[in-house]
Amino acid sequence: MKKLSLLAIVALGVSFASCKKDYTCTCSYSPGAGSATIKIKAASKGAAQANCVSGTRTSTGSYVSTCTLSK
Repeated sequence: MKKLSLLAIVALGVSFASCKKDYTCTCSYSPGAGSATIKIKAASKGAAQANCVSGTRTSTGSYVSTCTLSK
C-alpha cells in the first residue's frame, strides 16, 4: 500500500514538472529601435527562457535588447 501511494505521488509530481504552457517574450531595443513581442506556445519554462534572451546584437548595427518572459 505504501509503495502504491509513493508511486502515485511521484507520478503526480512528474506530471506537474513537465507541464507545457504558452509564454510571451517582450523585448525592447535601444537606442530607440522600438520593441517586439514574441509568443512562445506549448513550451516548458526552461525552453521558453532559452528562446527569450537579452543581449547585444551587431547584425545591422549595434543595439542592445532587453527581454522579459511572462505567462
